[in-house]
Amino acid sequence: MVATDQNMDNEELFGGLTMEELNRKMDYLNDEFFEGLSKEEIEQLNSELCDDLLPAADRVKYHIDKKGQNFIDKEALSKWMEEAAVASQIGQDYIPFAKETKGKKFVKVEEKKEKTVYDDEFEKLLAEAEGIGDCDITDGDIDALAEILGANSLLGSVDVSSCTRPGNETGLTSPIPDIRANYLVEAGDMEEVNEIDVEKTLQEIQNNDSSLTHCIFNNVPLDQEMIDNITSAMVDNTSVTKLDMCNCAITDESIDGFITLLKTNTTLESLSLETNKITGKQLKLMVQALEFSETLKELRIANQYFTTGVGDEMAISKALANNTSVVKFSLNWKNGGARNSADRLIMRNCDLARKKRQGIS
Repeated sequence: MVATDQNMDNEELFGGLTMEELNRKMDYLNDEFFEGLSKEEIEQLNSELCDDLLPAADRVKYHIDKKGQNFIDKEALSKWMEEAAVASQIGQDYIPFAKETKGKKFVKVEEKKEKTVYDDEFEKLLAEAEGIGDCDITDGDIDALAEILGANSLLGSVDVSSCTRPGNETGLTSPIPDIRANYLVEAGDMEEVNEIDVEKTLQEIQNNDSSLTHCIFNNVPLDQEMIDNITSAMVDNTSVTKLDMCNCAITDESIDGFITLLKTNTTLESLSLETNKITGKQLKLMVQALEFSETLKELRIANQYFTTGVGDEMAISKALANNTSVVKFSLNWKNGGARNSADRLIMRNCDLARKKRQGIS
């Protein structure tokens, strides 16, 4: 009988045979050989031999003889865990949630609206506006009253440009400084009749007449063909330094001519296109064309029929950085940041012009 002591070497276990010899003879062993071995000898034989065909559990030398656990009683286990948790005294500081209102209950106080008291002059104007007075209120009175009360923002851009300043016709004086005085003087009255001969003036521009330095087409409705002819003639003109085309019904279809004019003309110093029907997108393209102009000093494009968007205003203010000659620029800004940026750039150009006049490098 082969000894079962695990400390005994392989030669004593298997009759002096080495492991290599035993592996070679395993194929010739019959069932009678294994029947003569005990259970412990078979287990030791399996642990000593390395056969890849054996399952992994059988190739492991260490085996556990412990029996498996029985079925777990979940209800009993849950009850035990609950009793153990109570006995452990953990979570004694837990406070159940209770909905409650802390502090005083909010009570809304009704605001008392005080009646605005105006002086006699305002009361009279308000009464006349409501049709109570003996005389009818005029448009000038409404404009003056709106400006004094700070209600100009309620009016459209076209109405604001056509409002007349308070004067002797209303008897009212405005406490607000006349910030648009220069604009009104330069742009002129939009209701003033312009008796200019458009065809004759166009011919003078085309002939580059040296006596013509200031062209004023304000308040003259021009068709697209005439506008294109004027801009085309101005491209090669070297005498006209100021071109005013306010309230001429200029639309986006004619902007390409003005863009070409700004890029090519080398004598034009002032261009005014206020009170027309140009969209913000085309105004942006015009200002971007200033990058190629070194002579233009004034560009006025305010008071358009269409409102300029915030994105276009930001692009306009950014495009002004590429020009160093424009010292006067007008636009109905809606975005405060874009307006401030444009103001700083115009101030920069003014400072550059001052240094150039004084010969400061």
